[in-house]
Amino acid sequence: MTVFAVEYLYAENSVELRNEHRAAHRGYLSDFLDTTAAVSVLASGPCPVADRALLIFQADSEEQLREVLENDPFNMVGALEQVKVTEWNPVTGLLSQFAS
Repeated sequence: MTVFAVEYLYAENSVELRNEHRAAHRGYLSDFLDTTAAVSVLASGPCPVADRALLIFQADSEEQLREVLENDPFNMVGALEQVKVTEWNPVTGLLSQFAS
């Protein structure tokens, strides 16, 4: 499995939209907490200073991960301006156990 850092850049003026759909977004991500699944979320959360969020996933493939991201409620309602996916190799710290 490969670890990916995903950056969500929120759409301009989407605060109310995100507030409305936050519970569905978090519930959706919670469906991917099983680290033995083909795609799993290892960590996620907003970046308080910038209007974005960072999500760390492990996945069998980037294609499978992108399918999960496309179905995120935040993406489905237009709350995201950009989604950036970067392969990442966490060599130290708590997530290093997931390094490839």
